[in-house]
Amino acid sequence: MVFLGTPQAAVPSLRALAGTADVALVVTRPDRRRGRSGKRTPSEVKKAASDLGLAIACPADRAELGEALGSVGPFRLGVVVAYGMLLTRPMLERAESGIVNVHFSLLPRWRGAAPVAAAIRAGDAVTGVSLMRVTTGLDSGPVLAAATHPITERDTRGGLTERLSNLGADLLVANLAGVMSGKLVGTPQHEPDATYAPRLTADDARLDFAMPAPELARQVRAMSPRPGAFAWWGETRMRILDARWSPTPPKPLEAGELAAEGGGLWCGAGGGALILEVVQPPGRRAMPGADWARGVRGGLGRLSGVGPSQS
Repeated sequence: MVFLGTPQAAVPSLRALAGTADVALVVTRPDRRRGRSGKRTPSEVKKAASDLGLAIACPADRAELGEALGSVGPFRLGVVVAYGMLLTRPMLERAESGIVNVHFSLLPRWRGAAPVAAAIRAGDAVTGVSLMRVTTGLDSGPVLAAATHPITERDTRGGLTERLSNLGADLLVANLAGVMSGKLVGTPQHEPDATYAPRLTADDARLDFAMPAPELARQVRAMSPRPGAFAWWGETRMRILDARWSPTPPKPLEAGELAAEGGGLWCGAGGGALILEVVQPPGRRAMPGADWARGVRGGLGRLSGVGPSQS
């Protein structure tokens, strides 16, 4: 078999597959420069594959990806989990039993690169994992199996993704024999129900405090821990990593206005206020919002969704 994946969310499926089948090649994205040092860092899948002693390929584009898959020769099955590159028809045809994808949503809802963030931000009560057959379309192939999972009011993107990645690994292993034998045919997706979750951008993480407080709280959780929702405090860009909302702040607050009340850090928003549980100023560690407020000299001022260069 061939496994294609990149982030930590793909690692449980890789480990589960390696413990069940012969993985001839692991394909992942090239090492990326990270942090202030700019040092190249391997993907989490590459690290796991190395620990497992598996062959690894890191193609930079589709041409190199095609060469990597061709180097294996005929293989029975391909498994994709959050790889990050669409496969062409010739690539799909290399696998005798096709290629399947472990996708972190209940398809056809939230096709695309950021389904977990989209589900949290939309206020969905339930999400899950879909095992689908890969086609040339974007997450549009027949669904072979699915498992549901609730979303709580305190779930962050990071925590929910971790649980779904483990659920996906179990779903993959439980249905592997059916996929290999061809007995698991799958159900076509109902196209009118399809929704899309494109790759996150910086604007997805920017907070606008004129928006309703419940929506802002979901936005914060959907962006946590990465990329991290943010706003500007004067000329300083502040990350907001955890927040909850209240319809009744301890005193009237304008949009973005900060106040330290009752042991918490409050920020005015539409229809109520946010309680900023965890913040991270630039160059500092994440900390409780109330701790940050106690260290501020002078007035707390306000947070704004518009930076100094945009005002």
